[in-house]
Amino acid sequence: MAVERPFLARFYPILQGGFLIKARVGTGVGLLLQEQLSLSQQYVLERIGTIFLDGKPVDDLDRATVREGSTLALSAAMPGLVGATMRRQGFYASFRSPITHREEDGAREEKEGFLRVKVFNLVMADLGPLFLERGMYIPSAELARFFVAQPAHFFDGIREARLNKEAISPSSLRKTGTAARYVWTYLTVCASQ
Repeated sequence: MAVERPFLARFYPILQGGFLIKARVGTGVGLLLQEQLSLSQQYVLERIGTIFLDGKPVDDLDRATVREGSTLALSAAMPGLVGATMRRQGFYASFRSPITHREEDGAREEKEGFLRVKVFNLVMADLGPLFLERGMYIPSAELARFFVAQPAHFFDGIREARLNKEAISPSSLRKTGTAARYVWTYLTVCASQ
């Protein structure tokens, strides 16, 4: 899809709900973020304050291994005591030591695979366009529900839509059968020029 730039943010609820990306798994979280997603080390260290891997907060980005089927959640620092406690290597991190991600010893098996990514708050605003343009896999039924829930004027901001490389009318996306006839949809959304 190609949409007017202000309309990119309308796809952000998909980012919060989670999506699959194809990546090299069996590597550390830090390598995934920097080498595969092309995020600068400075951005990762300064902007992504909270990282969860499979539901556990991560402190050591090099030792925490992303595996096939892992879920990686990225967030800026969250407010309050809970946010301070979950913050990566924060002052209160010791309070959550029983739930902190601990890497088990063993060899890492690097291979192509899929992982689920969830993005929240300020990080979503920063990285949303990157993930949308890079592309993501979404369960088609979930994507169909997303389009059905959108108001009519949402589709006015879509400049071009293609399904299986064929142009389709943006308003046809509101029909539940358009995307739902597939199990997964590979979605890319970029700002039109």
